Amino acid sequence: MAFLAWGVLGHGPDYAKSCENRSWTMDGGDLDVMSWHIHYLENVSDFARFRQEFIAHFRHLFPANGSAFGTDCPFGPNYASTTHPHMCHIPGECKLSVSSSCPFPVPQEHFSIPVQHVSEAWEFAQKIQGLVTLMLHPNTGCQHDDHLKRITWLPLPGQKSPGVATFLGFPCNIPGTGCNDSAVEPNGPPQCGCTDELPHADPSQSCRNCIPMHVEAGQSEAFVLNCTDAPLKAFFGVRGLNLHSGELKCGNIFGARDLPVPPSITHQHVTEGAYYLLVMLGIPGASSPSKMLAQGGLTRQWIVGNIASADLRAGNFEPALTVSPYSPPDNSAGT
Repeated sequence: MAFLAWGVLGHGPDYAKSCENRSWTMDGGDLDVMSWHIHYLENVSDFARFRQEFIAHFRHLFPANGSAFGTDCPFGPNYASTTHPHMCHIPGECKLSVSSSCPFPVPQEHFSIPVQHVSEAWEFAQKIQGLVTLMLHPNTGCQHDDHLKRITWLPLPGQKSPGVATFLGFPCNIPGTGCNDSAVEPNGPPQCGCTDELPHADPSQSCRNCIPMHVEAGQSEAFVLNCTDAPLKAFFGVRGLNLHSGELKCGNIFGARDLPVPPSITHQHVTEGAYYLLVMLGIPGASSPSKMLAQGGLTRQWIVGNIASADLRAGNFEPALTVSPYSPPDNSAGT
């Protein structure tokens, strides 16, 4: 079976698509901080101690016990949306060598911190620093300069900061953007699916999969999947053979045989000028959406972002950004 989840979740107008010669609001510019990262680096033997003390102190700000990902983030290091309400932990990719997926010359892990909690988080991190090097940087969507111009290092006394060895690992350089590596390329390097397309360290260049994540007050939440208040309209099946139509309500289950091709989705209750995200997820071996977390391992069937309001009304996804191409549910896997 396949469970269709969707988010009709808009974002406001995009920034001008350039990070060159831009500064953040703390310096009088117009780049807003969407979230923060606190990294701890170098001395691996002290990582567990630092991580455990930090999580224990802020446990009430991490996801609740029993969440699918525990205290880890349900996304990769390039995600920056203002709407994720929790602190969470992101394991490190860096071991002992620099690469396009590991821009730091030393081992590291980090925490994702909502903007409203960064002051207390950074203050406490310094109190429990121990034997790790600390680093703090904002996420504005301009990753190159976030890791060069807007970065704060706190090395151990008498030592230098390890610095950033290469900027190839920062794929998003459009203000207010980011990506969810866990959705774009789950088993790939954390580069938003653009490993081969980014052989440079140019702050004017950005991966095609970096999409708007900045949400201001009064705008609808982005990338937090919720059921729509009104049902979606859908046509699904094979035209001329077994075409079905109807309303999609929260928790609908579809047989895999009905989804050999992408369904045609429309929604009339849209906000003019907003953009939308549609996600279709499969649950391997599950017979109802209530087993989603118990079964674990949601599978991506289809992810389409940047759907303009007029296009969503018409069911026209051609101008939108296909984050994950449509993949029919696998009957043999019981999805």
